[in-house]
Amino acid sequence: MNMINRLSLGIALAWAITAALASQQDADNSLASLTLTNAQGESSQWNGIGRLNRPDHGQCIATLVDSRDPLMPSSGPAYVITAGHCVDQRNGVIGHDLPIEGSISFNYFVDTRDQRQTFPLKRRVWSSMQGADLALLELDASLEALMAEGLTPLKLGDSPAPGSQVQVVGEPSNPGLGLRLATCSESDAPFVIEHPWVWRNLRSNDCPGQGPGASGSPVINASKQLIGVLNSVAQPGDDYAAPCGLNNPCQLSETEITSQGAVNYSMPLNRLKGCFAEGIADLTLDSCQLLPGFQLQAQKWPKLVTKIATDAEGNHRVPGWDLSFALDTPRYRYKAVRDPLACEDPQDYSGTIPAAENRIDDPIGPEPGWHFLCLIGVDSPEHPPSPALMANSLSLAVQLLPAVPVPAPDMSIEARPNGNVKVTWRTDPPHLSNYRVKRGPPATTDCDDPAGLRLLRHQSYEFKAAQLPLKLCTVSEDLIDQRSAVRTDLLQSASTDG
Repeated sequence: MNMINRLSLGIALAWAITAALASQQDADNSLASLTLTNAQGESSQWNGIGRLNRPDHGQCIATLVDSRDPLMPSSGPAYVITAGHCVDQRNGVIGHDLPIEGSISFNYFVDTRDQRQTFPLKRRVWSSMQGADLALLELDASLEALMAEGLTPLKLGDSPAPGSQVQVVGEPSNPGLGLRLATCSESDAPFVIEHPWVWRNLRSNDCPGQGPGASGSPVINASKQLIGVLNSVAQPGDDYAAPCGLNNPCQLSETEITSQGAVNYSMPLNRLKGCFAEGIADLTLDSCQLLPGFQLQAQKWPKLVTKIATDAEGNHRVPGWDLSFALDTPRYRYKAVRDPLACEDPQDYSGTIPAAENRIDDPIGPEPGWHFLCLIGVDSPEHPPSPALMANSLSLAVQLLPAVPVPAPDMSIEARPNGNVKVTWRTDPPHLSNYRVKRGPPATTDCDDPAGLRLLRHQSYEFKAAQLPLKLCTVSEDLIDQRSAVRTDLLQSASTDG
C-alpha cells in the first residue's frame, strides 16, 4: 500500500470513527438532537452557523445574519449575532463600537472539518448583559465575500406564538464535533434570574441536548428565519448550584421559584431587526432599539439572598440594598419594584441624581419575597425615557427572607471503639448556614465568652482519645451572620466514661 492510499484510509477511518461517536451520542440519549452532516451540501442552509473562538472566553455559537436591504442591492460588512456573555460577562455594561479579538469558523459539521471556513472578528457593534443577553459583531470581511464562498446567512424573523415549534442548531457540549439540530416547542419567559443578571422578555424551549458550549446557538422558526439566540440552560440535579445562581437560572411565579427542571432560555432579536440600512448596521436609526446605553461598574453588588435581622431586644431590622458603583453618565434614576418588567416603565423612577452620589442603601421590602432594583443612566434631568433606554435598564434581584430565629446547632456525637469521639455538624441553609466552634480544657474554657470562636471548616471531625477530655463550644450562624445560643458539650473518651 502506498503512502497516499494509507493516508486516504486513515482519513476515512477517522471520519468513520467520528461519525460513529456522533451516532452513538444520538443513540445514548432517547431525546437527543440530530448530528448534522454537510459533505454533500445536504445541510448548506445551516453552514452560516459557526463556532465562535474568543481568547479567555468559553466556547460559543454565532450566526451569520442576512443584513441585505430587501428592496435594493446592498453589500456591507458581514455580521454575526450571539449571546452577550460570549463577549463580555460584566453586568451593568453595554458595549458599543469596540474592537474585538477572535474568529468564527463556519461550515461547522462533523464531516467537513477540512472544509471549515474561518474569518476574523473586527468590531463589537453592540453587546449587553443587562436586561438582554445579546451581541452583534462585525467580521473583517464583507457579506458578499462570505456568500461567494458558499456561506448562507439567515434572515431575522419574528418569534412565533407561544407553543409553536422551533429548532435550535448548535454544538452543545463537544467543541469540535459539529452542529446538531433539535426540534421543540417555545414559550414565553417574562424574566429569568441568574445572579448577578436579570434578563427580561425571554423565550424558553425544551429542545434536548443543550448544555455548556451551546450559548449563542440560533433559535429558528418554521420559515428558517433567525428569531433568537440561546442564553442559558437550567440543568436539574446539580446539588452544588444555588437556585437562581450562576449556571442555575430560574423563573418566578408570584414570589416562588418555579423552574427547576431542564429548560433552555433564549433572547428574541426584535430589538435588532430595525438596525440595518443598505446592508450596514446603523444604531442611530429610529427603528433601532439598542441605544442609548450606559456602563455601571459596581464596587459592591447586593447579595442575592438576605434576611430581616432581629436585634437583642427582639426588634426586626430590614437590610438595605447596599449598592455602590461608578457610572459613565453624569446622572441616574432608580426605583425598587416587585416585578423586573416594571424597570422598563419610566413611571415611579426617582428624580435624576448626580453620579457622584454613587450609593443606594434604601431599605429592601419590608415584605419578605423577591425585590428588584431598577437603574438607568441619563445625561441630564431632561433626558427622555426612550424605549431603547428603558430596555437597557439594569435590574438587580434580591430575595428577602423573613426574620426566622437561628436554629440551635444540629450535631451528633459518636463514641468510637478506639476511644476517639467523632462529632458531625449538619447545616440547613439559609437559616443554618455554618458554625463557629472552639474547644479547650474543661476547667478553663468558657463557652459564654465568644472570643476564640472560629469558623468550622469541616462537616465532621474525629477527636483523638489522647486529646480528651475537651469542652466543645458551638454556635449556629445564618446567612447574615446572626448566631444562635451557645451549645456546650463535654467530650470524653469512651475508655474513661463512668
